[in-house]
Amino acid sequence: MTTIHWVQAGTDALFGLNRLIRDDAADIRVWTRDGQTLDKVAPEIQRAYDPEALWAAVKPGDIIVAPRPTELAIARLAMERGAHLAVGWHVSNRLREAVGVAAEKGLSVLAEVGMVPGIEHLMARDLVNDYKQDAQPDDVLHFSCYGGGMPKYPDNFRHKFNTSPLSLLNALATPTSWIGDGERQSADFPFEVIRNHDLNLPTPERHQVYPHYDVAPYLDAYGFDPNWTIANAERGAIRLKGWDEGWADVFASIRETGKDADALSSLSDELWEEHPYVEGEADRAVLSVSLRAEAGGETRWHKEWVMDATGGRNGSARYRLNSLMMALAAEALATGRIQPGLHIGVTDPDLIANWLIDVTHEASHSRRINHLRDAEDAAA
Repeated sequence: MTTIHWVQAGTDALFGLNRLIRDDAADIRVWTRDGQTLDKVAPEIQRAYDPEALWAAVKPGDIIVAPRPTELAIARLAMERGAHLAVGWHVSNRLREAVGVAAEKGLSVLAEVGMVPGIEHLMARDLVNDYKQDAQPDDVLHFSCYGGGMPKYPDNFRHKFNTSPLSLLNALATPTSWIGDGERQSADFPFEVIRNHDLNLPTPERHQVYPHYDVAPYLDAYGFDPNWTIANAERGAIRLKGWDEGWADVFASIRETGKDADALSSLSDELWEEHPYVEGEADRAVLSVSLRAEAGGETRWHKEWVMDATGGRNGSARYRLNSLMMALAAEALATGRIQPGLHIGVTDPDLIANWLIDVTHEASHSRRINHLRDAEDAAA
């Protein structure tokens, strides 16, 4: 029987782990972070994470689930031991290199399958697949993809942390690019181009967004035809209204130090101490993915996915959704649904549809909006 090794597991993994255990998808081994013992998980399947012990335990055909960023050691271990791999982190050149032998070894690697990155990939591919059925040569496209976590009850800082702020600070210190007015645009710091964004929830809310990741590589990954005309395309983060004011001092510090590792680490420690979530505090996980086609200056096709998930007594929304996605990835690998090689999320339309159903069931609100149909209904 295939063994699924969930590595560096903490309480943030419980929702997804319990799904795998309940569904009896495979033999489960839980490698816990910092030697902790997880409640509601049988102690006999838990073991403190140790690289050498993991090496000895992994057999060819097993699956390693690694939601948290690592130093690529786990990716290399998977390739050397002949294991399939699911990771929650962004694909980097270093990850591509580490798993470069996957296809020739018949191993499947699913990357970017957490909450963000992850769920927004499903939504974007669903919209692109739908639009392809109705694409016209003269269409001009507008695409946006925003996601992020935020406190349900914010303070003046407009943000709180349930993981180290360091990765966010590194991203804010990294130049970004997007497509605007049909051309590549760029900024030295993402926070230089923060703007307002109205989120299409049952009760509309004004938020703030900014480009957080270079968009061009994802257009190909999402299936955009290279012959399509793209006026605007942006991938980034969504934050609470007023986030730019709450973070003004952070931005000033990053402008001064840039990507200096020591300075960012020190700032991360300071923010982590001052703005953590407390146990049981309600968070939100929010996504907005939109694709709009214009012809002759008029919108003729416009659909959007919007999700708003709330945490609290039933656990962090971000943790629940992240671990759900990792569990779905493990199930897909265990059932042979993923072809060998490295993949940014899943591309099979059936898997996309099924995963979006699971996400929708778990989120407080998740809906695909047909803006033109809704406008017609309102006018009727």
